[in-house]
Amino acid sequence: MMIVTGVLLFCGDPVAFYNSIFFKVKMLMLLLAGLNVWLFNATVGRKVAEWEIDAETPGRAKAAAVVSLVLWVAIVAAGRAIAYSLPPP
Repeated sequence: MMIVTGVLLFCGDPVAFYNSIFFKVKMLMLLLAGLNVWLFNATVGRKVAEWEIDAETPGRAKAAAVVSLVLWVAIVAAGRAIAYSLPPP
C-alpha cells in the first residue's frame, strides 16, 4: 500500500520531487535497505536454525539489525523533509 501511495504522490509533481535532495537521499537509502536485507538473507539468515543452539546472537546479525534500524529512521526523516524542501504551490 505504501508503494502505491508513494508512486501516486510522486506522480502529483514528479519534477519537484525529483529535484529535492531529500527525495534522492530517501531513494538511495531505500536501495541500501533492500541491499541490507538481501545481504542478511544471503549470509547470516541462512543459519537462523543454529541461533537456537548458541547462547548469543551472531554479531553480523546484530550489525544488520542496527543498519536496518538506522536506515529506516533516516528514510522516515528524509520523507518528512521532502515536504519542507518543495517550493510552495
